[in-house]
Amino acid sequence: MKVDITKEEYRNLLDIISIADWVMSGHKTQKDRRTAPYDALIQKLFSLAKDQGFEKLVELDPLRGDYYLASEFEANSRSWEFIDEFTDDSFWDELSHRMTERDAAIQAGGFENLKAMSREERSTLEGPIQERYDAEFYDNGVDRLQIVEPFGLGVNRPTMTHD
Repeated sequence: MKVDITKEEYRNLLDIISIADWVMSGHKTQKDRRTAPYDALIQKLFSLAKDQGFEKLVELDPLRGDYYLASEFEANSRSWEFIDEFTDDSFWDELSHRMTERDAAIQAGGFENLKAMSREERSTLEGPIQERYDAEFYDNGVDRLQIVEPFGLGVNRPTMTHD
């Protein structure tokens, strides 16, 4: 397959690649073998930068033989605007969701009871809780959040794992 794109479209593609790469690996401390096919495609697309006149945005690491986005790209890309906006929105959504789930589990007598509820029952229970947290975070951010001991509130919560 051959795809013809303009110079401007290639420049936009660099932003899209930057966003996608950040989502896949920005939080990783080690290479993730699951991203290998994507990494290979990114390298292939980065290798075209010089031909498109963007050699200042994409550079080749001579020791590793890998292409990377140069500091000039980082300084002039709009990709970070989108990444920051997504990260901020995700934070608030996830915080509100997790706190809603915790409070609903307490009211339901535990996570197992909450999971056993029908979608409608759970929505009826969680809806007002979610609205309260959404309003609180919209009005006050994290200013009024506190950790109150003892932690756990007697609810058996599944352990979270981080990669």
